[in-house]
Amino acid sequence: MPRPSRGPAKPPSFKPELVSAPLESDIDEAYARKARAERLERFLTNDEVFHRCACFGIDRNQFDTWSAKFVDAASKNKIERLKPANLLSVLARGGMETFDDFIVNQFFAYLAKEAPDVVKNTKFLREITDLRFPNEWSPDARKVQRRIIMHVGPTNSGKTHNALQRMRASKSGIYCSPLRLLAHEVYSRLLADGIPCVLITGEDRRMPDFAELGIEPSGYTVTGRPISKMVSCTVEMAPNVHCHVAVIDEIQMIADRSRGWAWTYALLNMRADEIHLCGEPSAVPLVKRICASLDEEVEVHEYSRLGKLEVSPDSLEGKWSNVQKGDCVVAFSRKDIFHIKSMIEEATGLRCAVIYGGLPPETRAEQARLFNDPDSGYDVLVASDAVGMGINLTINRVVFTTLSKWDGNMTRPISVSQTRQIGGRAGRHNSGVDGGKVTTLVASDIKNLDKTMGLQPHQLRVAGLKPPAEVIEVFSRQFPKVPFSQLWSMFRDIANVSDDYFLCNFRDQEAIASAIGHLGLSIKDMYQFIYAPINCRDEIVKDCLVVCATAVARKTECKAASAIRLPRSKPKSRKQLLAFEQWHRAITMYLWLTFHFPETFTQYDEALVLKSQCEDIIKAGLLLSDSPDKTKHSSDSLENTHNTESGDTSGSGENKSKEPKEYVMRLEAKLESLNKLRKMIEIS
Repeated sequence: MPRPSRGPAKPPSFKPELVSAPLESDIDEAYARKARAERLERFLTNDEVFHRCACFGIDRNQFDTWSAKFVDAASKNKIERLKPANLLSVLARGGMETFDDFIVNQFFAYLAKEAPDVVKNTKFLREITDLRFPNEWSPDARKVQRRIIMHVGPTNSGKTHNALQRMRASKSGIYCSPLRLLAHEVYSRLLADGIPCVLITGEDRRMPDFAELGIEPSGYTVTGRPISKMVSCTVEMAPNVHCHVAVIDEIQMIADRSRGWAWTYALLNMRADEIHLCGEPSAVPLVKRICASLDEEVEVHEYSRLGKLEVSPDSLEGKWSNVQKGDCVVAFSRKDIFHIKSMIEEATGLRCAVIYGGLPPETRAEQARLFNDPDSGYDVLVASDAVGMGINLTINRVVFTTLSKWDGNMTRPISVSQTRQIGGRAGRHNSGVDGGKVTTLVASDIKNLDKTMGLQPHQLRVAGLKPPAEVIEVFSRQFPKVPFSQLWSMFRDIANVSDDYFLCNFRDQEAIASAIGHLGLSIKDMYQFIYAPINCRDEIVKDCLVVCATAVARKTECKAASAIRLPRSKPKSRKQLLAFEQWHRAITMYLWLTFHFPETFTQYDEALVLKSQCEDIIKAGLLLSDSPDKTKHSSDSLENTHNTESGDTSGSGENKSKEPKEYVMRLEAKLESLNKLRKMIEIS
């Protein structure tokens, strides 16, 4: 296929379809009223809704009668939580799919009040699914006199830096990160400064080698084990121990529809004398309401951006030749990123580094290093919204190729928060750049960009929750013949949640449960699996999941090479590179499972070798310069990649005879320190 020509680009092949969701700034009460009328009408006539109600024994006549009364009451504003003003957060959080689920949930709340006999044991079911008081779930945290300090401001304002400085000066601390990459960066930075620190992520545990680093432990246990004063972890893995100072980063993620529960749990459960929350001002009112329910006050420190940032009035006019050194060109699908990379390199002669969510964190860090190094030969970065947080980048100008992205169901405008966070990466303080600029590929997007960059995100209204394992276990006993995947949907429909909280999206959990529900796992084991860090749209990962879950169900050992079978041949195309990216996620899952089912998944070290090997292959694969893949936009979305073409997958991870000797030697020191930590992690 001939390489793209220089000069003005034709209407880009990556230009997304018409946006089918409103701009965040357009979601007001008038929009909510219109959306409510449309979705209530759908509620009356949709067969899926009736089938969901039928799971609780509601027959067609009952549904027709009471759904009509419910819709009438909602339309007349007689149901408080379905009033337009109270729907804004629902619509902004997850669009129509989330709204439809919310309507079904409110229908069951309406029945519990107006017709309790329609659903058998309604009162009891509402009691066992009552999640209205999460502030009562953490009695140990309530015994600590906690001081809550919020550091709020835009990207590049120094808020997290100041919070970390306070943690560094304390006797003991925990840093809760939104990303593995950022947790590793803080861990490495503390060790480099001679401060003992433990790293805890879903698939990685690291205790510092005190002798090698030349630093002293904070103390020793009675058995002689060294103690580390600091922990850097992903927020989901925050340890349940007391510390003097805790830092919870990107607190606005508390409203994230998939992961918000982790921030809520950290805020409610952290046993720290001081808790520093870093993020956007939009989170302040919500955090204050939650803390008020705990009889805790909140101090708020506001920050301004360090360095100038402006929206350029001039776009690239659709010409890749206008890309400059120091630019970060942003797109929202893996296919588009590689296509744009090729176009820029052809039009300008500049080499491009790439960063997107599907890459391993270690590879993203390496690509960031290449871009930041003025002598590396990589002058431009082509990236997804993965650059929005967690990576320090020396960007002069951010260029949005589009202001919308595919979310798995529809193309939606990126939020005010996302736009400002990504755009704010330009002109990082102390990077030697005199301010930053933000622009677009085409002129027609400049007006919307300028408007969005000037807005503040809507105030957050609700925080995410996930049901505790014991609650799911009690609920499952009421429906012993119902598949676990259906059980999640039923729980979502009938659960009782207060106005300050919402149940996080169960779609991924339902997909995992559907994939392994036939294997006969216990409810306890199923609950562990459904929160594994995987996406079932990755076919390779899904197949590996089934292999692993089968081993747990049969109570047999699962070796790394049995679950992970890397292709023998290196990738020769981007489709084959995608397969290795999926294999890396499968390896990450195996590593995660070694900490949750250690009797079954025994080969942590072997999996770590496979992980490093896979990362080296992916790193080399990024140099591929073949033509863009001919795949549909939706199937190659950065959030929803599920391409099944993986090249030669007959190879086995057991083929160690071909490993270079120095490759194994490079890992020995890391493996030794990991083995020390796997036995026990202790914090003063």
